[in-house]
Amino acid sequence: MERTEFSKDDSLIIKGLAILAIMLHNFFRWVEPTTGENEFGFAAHTVYKFTEQLAAHPQEFINIVFSYLGHFGVQLFILISGYGLTKSMLAKPQCWTAFMGNRLKKLYPLLLVAIAAFFTFNFVFGYDVPDHFERETAYKLLLIHTLQPYSGLTMCGPWWFFGLIVQLYILFPILLGLTQRHGTKILAMTVAISYMWILLALFFYDHEAGSLMAMQNAPGHLPEFCFGIWLALRRNTGLNHWWLLPALTAFMLGNFFEAFYPFTFLAVSVIFVIGYNHVKSFIAHHRILERALIFVGAISMFLFALHGFMRQPFIDFAESHGNAAISLLTALVYLAAVIVVSMIIKPIYNFILRLLDKIHFPPIILKADKFFMATPLLLLAAVSIYHGASLIQKHLEFDKNILTEQYSFKTENTIEPDTLYSDILHIRFKRSGLIKITIDAEIDTETVDNDSIPLLVTEIENLFWDNFIMPQTEGFQSVHFEKNIYCSFFDHRKTKYLKLYFWNRRKSAMQFRNAKVKIDYQKW
Repeated sequence: MERTEFSKDDSLIIKGLAILAIMLHNFFRWVEPTTGENEFGFAAHTVYKFTEQLAAHPQEFINIVFSYLGHFGVQLFILISGYGLTKSMLAKPQCWTAFMGNRLKKLYPLLLVAIAAFFTFNFVFGYDVPDHFERETAYKLLLIHTLQPYSGLTMCGPWWFFGLIVQLYILFPILLGLTQRHGTKILAMTVAISYMWILLALFFYDHEAGSLMAMQNAPGHLPEFCFGIWLALRRNTGLNHWWLLPALTAFMLGNFFEAFYPFTFLAVSVIFVIGYNHVKSFIAHHRILERALIFVGAISMFLFALHGFMRQPFIDFAESHGNAAISLLTALVYLAAVIVVSMIIKPIYNFILRLLDKIHFPPIILKADKFFMATPLLLLAAVSIYHGASLIQKHLEFDKNILTEQYSFKTENTIEPDTLYSDILHIRFKRSGLIKITIDAEIDTETVDNDSIPLLVTEIENLFWDNFIMPQTEGFQSVHFEKNIYCSFFDHRKTKYLKLYFWNRRKSAMQFRNAKVKIDYQKW
C-alpha cells in the first residue's frame, strides 16, 4: 500500500510536469507528423495514426508521444486542484462566498493580464485578432465561454480551462461539505452522474461536441476532481497496486472504443498517482531536476495563460524546416521564451493581486452566503435545462414541415487554389425550433490527397459550425449532405444567418454545378 500524501513540493512538481506536458502537446500537435488526440471528443483513427507514425518516424518519438498524450497533463492539474483545495479547506474552513471570493481574486488578475498580453502579442507580431473578438473577450471575462457554443476554444485554445476551473470552484465547497456529512458515497454518486452526463453528450447529442463540448465543462472532469478530494480525505491510505490493472485496462479500451473514452481521464489520474509514488524518490535524488520542476510548477499558471498564443511563430519555424532535431530544439526555445515572458508579467499580476487583497468582504455579504451560493448553481441548472431541451428537440422526427425553402449557390462554379475562403451562400433564418439543412451538388475535385480537397463549411454564428469532407472524384459526382440543428427562441431573438463557404485549407481546386440548399423548419 503506497501513501498518497503530497507535500507542497510534490504539488509543485506535479504542476511542473503537467504544464510541460500541456505546453509540448499544444506545440507538437501542430508540427508534422501529427496524430490528433482524444481530448474533447473521440476519434478511433487517432490511436491507429499514433502507432503508424511511431513506426514510420521513430526519430520523431517525442513529437508523436506529446502530440497524442500530452493533453492528459490537464488531468494532473484537476487532480492536484481537488487535492489541494480539500487540504486547504480542512485546515482553514471558509463559507462558500469567502472561498469563491478568494479564488476569483487569484484567478481574475491572471485572466486580465493574459488577455492584455494576447492582444499585445498579436499587435507586435502582426497577427490578426480573431473574428468577433469583442464578444469572445466578453465571454472570457464573464467566465462563461465554455457554456457558449463554439466559444470555448476561441482566441486562445487553452483558456477553456478558466471556465472549467471556475465551475469546479463553484461546486467544490458543496461537494466537500456533503462528503464530510454523508461520506465518500457522495463522491461516488457525483462520478456516476458525471459519466452519465458525458455519455449522453457523446451519443445523444449526435456527436456534435463542438456545439457545447462535454469535456470543457465541470461534469466532464468531475471524476478526476473527486478523485483528488478522495485522496486528500484519506490521508493515511494509498492506492493498492491492484488499482493499476483496471486503470490500464480502461485507458487502453478508451483509446479504441468511444464507450470507454470518458474513463481514460480518471484512469490516467490513477496511473499517475501510483507511478508518481515510485518516481518521486528518483526526482528527490536529482536536485537539479527537482528544483527545475518546482520552479516551473511555481509559475505554471503564468505558463498556462501565455503559452497558447505564443506558440505560433515557433510552430511556423519548425514546420518550415521539417526536421526532428530542429523541431525539438524549437520546442525547447519556445518553452524558454514562455518562461521568460511569464517572469516579466508576474510582477504585474502580483501588483493587481495586492490591490485586490485590500478588498474585504462586508459582514452582510458573508451573512448572505446561501444566496450567493444558490445564484451560480441556479444559472448552471438553467443552462443544463436549456441544452437538455435542445437535445430532445433535435431528435424529433420531421413529420410536419411547415416551411421549406430552397436556394442555389451564389458564387462562381470554380474554387481556385489561391482562394482560401469562398462564400457561396448566406441565408437568414425565419423561425426558431428544429431545422434540417440539406445540401445537394455535383462536384469535380482534383486528383490529390483527401486532406487537400476544400471543405464545405456550414456555420451559424455563435450557434453551429461543421464541415463536410468532399469525396475524391474523377469527373462530376453527386454529393448529398444533411444536418439537423436546433435554434432556440433565445438564439433566434437576434438575426441569424446560415453561412455556407468552401475552406480551401491546402490550396487545391474544385468545380461544382447544380448546387442547391434546402431548409426545412419543424413545428414544435
